[in-house]
Amino acid sequence: MGKTTLAILIFFLIIIFFTSFLPFKSKVEQNTITNLYDAFGKDTALLKDFGFSCITKYQDKTILFDAGSNADIFNNNVKKLGIDLSNVDIVVISHGHFDHLNGIDHLLKINPNVKIYFPYDIFWGAPVPFDATGQEASVADSLEEHMQYFDGGNTKFTINQSGRFWNSNIEYVKNSKEIIPGLTLVSTHSPYMGYFSCYPGKSFVEGQFDKTREDCKQTGLPELSLSMKSKNGEVLIVGCSHTGVEHIITETKKLTKNNIELVYGGFHLLPYDRESTAKLVNTLKNDLQVHRVAPAHCTGHLAFKMLMDRFGSDYVYAGVGETISFK
Repeated sequence: MGKTTLAILIFFLIIIFFTSFLPFKSKVEQNTITNLYDAFGKDTALLKDFGFSCITKYQDKTILFDAGSNADIFNNNVKKLGIDLSNVDIVVISHGHFDHLNGIDHLLKINPNVKIYFPYDIFWGAPVPFDATGQEASVADSLEEHMQYFDGGNTKFTINQSGRFWNSNIEYVKNSKEIIPGLTLVSTHSPYMGYFSCYPGKSFVEGQFDKTREDCKQTGLPELSLSMKSKNGEVLIVGCSHTGVEHIITETKKLTKNNIELVYGGFHLLPYDRESTAKLVNTLKNDLQVHRVAPAHCTGHLAFKMLMDRFGSDYVYAGVGETISFK
């Protein structure tokens, strides 16, 4: 072997050696959903944590739905799965709980201009209508101008917050809407604040909460779900279903005038007892005529089992790292 040939061989061996340590960049395939963040799964290379994130591709748009509890764990799993976040076109955050959005900080370092859709939640930066008129409005006239709000101007106004994701390309969504053909953001509100103490069969959680159901009836938690029109019906991604997965499905059917092919994500049945879970499972199967289910995140072991028994071959396993497809 000549010196030139040997040098070329060594050069290529060096390239192969070093590139073997680089993360493999895989493309997110059209009409697939991959779970990026969850507390259960088969792939031991992925870190498990309580939270949720998945990624899908629809109409040639790569869409990240939620981003988990911990930015480091989110980063680890994304890298291990070979996902290139710079290719994400759209981000949908289901709601303002930590276990669904903390990985956004990591995403914005890589893809700072990505379009983000966020529920219309004033605690996370949505514009706030405000009235600072106060009592006895005429009293303002007795004050010098420099003591009056806005130098005596309008005291009914909107506070445009910067929010946590300051300077990002974020839109706060109040009403359901189709953002690209066939892709619909479904806006709902929980009748409760969305904590485990406020669900069927629970007046409070022993040792953790001291609330009655009436205490939990407040303004509600705004929530976004994502529905994609497919050949066989709507493919619906839900984050935590604080609104009630059955209510999200009902709203989706009303908006899209279509049947439900698949419901994927967190059904939030952890606090439901067996009787309440059985009722909900039957509602999904019989009344709402959902074809397939792919429960994840906060659905809970009891509901996993009951959904699997009821849906049989139409139950789709969706642990962290799993990719499922739809037509």
